Amino acid sequence: MAVVGGGFGGVGAAAMLKRAGYDDVTVFERGERLGGVWHHNTYPGAACDIPSHLYEFSFAPNPRWSRRYAPQAEIQAYLEDVARGYGVLGRIRTGTDVKSARWDEQRSRWVLETNAGTHETDVLLTACGQLSVPSVPAIPGLDSFTGPAFHTARWRHDVDLAGKRVAVLGTGCSAIQVVPAIQPTVRQLDVYQRSPGWTLPKMDFPYSDRAKRLFERFPILQRLDRASIFYFQELAAAGMTKHRWLLPAFRAVSRSRINKAIADPELRRKVTPTDEIGCKRIMLTDEWYPTLTERNVELVTDRIAEVTPTGIRKQDGTERPADVLVFATGFATHGFVAPMEIAGAGGRRLSAEWAEVPRAYLGLSVPGFPNMFLLYGPNTNGGSGSVVSTIEAGVNHVIAALGELERADARRIEVSRQAAEQFDRELRAALAGTVWHSGCTNWYVDEHGHDPNQWPWLWTTYRRKTERIEPGTYALER
Repeated sequence: MAVVGGGFGGVGAAAMLKRAGYDDVTVFERGERLGGVWHHNTYPGAACDIPSHLYEFSFAPNPRWSRRYAPQAEIQAYLEDVARGYGVLGRIRTGTDVKSARWDEQRSRWVLETNAGTHETDVLLTACGQLSVPSVPAIPGLDSFTGPAFHTARWRHDVDLAGKRVAVLGTGCSAIQVVPAIQPTVRQLDVYQRSPGWTLPKMDFPYSDRAKRLFERFPILQRLDRASIFYFQELAAAGMTKHRWLLPAFRAVSRSRINKAIADPELRRKVTPTDEIGCKRIMLTDEWYPTLTERNVELVTDRIAEVTPTGIRKQDGTERPADVLVFATGFATHGFVAPMEIAGAGGRRLSAEWAEVPRAYLGLSVPGFPNMFLLYGPNTNGGSGSVVSTIEAGVNHVIAALGELERADARRIEVSRQAAEQFDRELRAALAGTVWHSGCTNWYVDEHGHDPNQWPWLWTTYRRKTERIEPGTYALER
């Protein structure tokens, strides 16, 4: 088997497959270290926004997390420890970029072209993630800027920000971490906001040595904490999907935090969203609003006309000088396997299959692409909850599919188009009533109103649907 991607998806797949008795697995990671998003995102303040005890594999609990919300370097170290502990570190080929994958019909095998040569496999798993390709807006004049300009996911650690005038574009999940982290260092910090997002208190804190010893000695405590986090996330998911009456309580908490932290009525107005809470990703932070009130910080809500050699010109014609531009502008989230080219049965390209919108049965399987599974694929993001749980559920489905292959003594397994289309109809109907389609602009829904990202039910539903192969869903061929 081959897995493309060496983040949580790739490491988790290799470890879970080995636990299930499948040893012949090769993981391809284009970065120089495993870790995926946690290898590339090293900006100041980078940390998870899911509590540590849920942002870990259920089969590999870590009682030694330093904080309630683990920082970037610690998460990457955890992934390396898991790979080493489960004996799959040697199966991960770093610095290896998979350019394309082609299904060989006659031999029922996938042929992968990489920068290190050709590789063949009977089963292909993609674990590329949804946050792997940085998105930089096409602003006029950007190439003319004479200072450093970079995305948060490609942070320039060689650029000293001390005493500099820094412009941060974006006020999403990366910005609310990096802005408070660099504010004490810079001379002036301009934060350019297109639209505000709702926040909730993060309530982060370090774990004491005593707490770590207790988690280590009594694993049930960590499991109970994990369960409490999971079911609170399920409550939030219920509010965003079927039970929208739950949302006003979350909105009241968020609004009270704005009013408590910010005295200036104009700044309050700028940071208070007008859309429904949850329509954009809810952000967890304790530092964002206090940072915006600092003397060297200004929140700019005017539209950007162009970038000049020395700064940013707004649409009203005024220019704000900047020495450094930082793009906290998110990722190209609808590619899933991009820029890898995948050609399935009959040479049909996945990009053509997804020309209208990416679709996959349970986010995992696409008709016409046999022996291929996507981990954290289309419509597997719940808006809350842990992606690690998603990956585990997906790999369990893959293991169930491999069991079907073995029992039937078959070489090929492919989801039926009828099953995939029936699932997609149910999914689109459920999505229509969710908060993500309540009218705001978010990264889940494209310009045509298609949503290839969100799961419109509870997360326990996803776990239940993926744990077994429904009869008649997949076709097997000897």
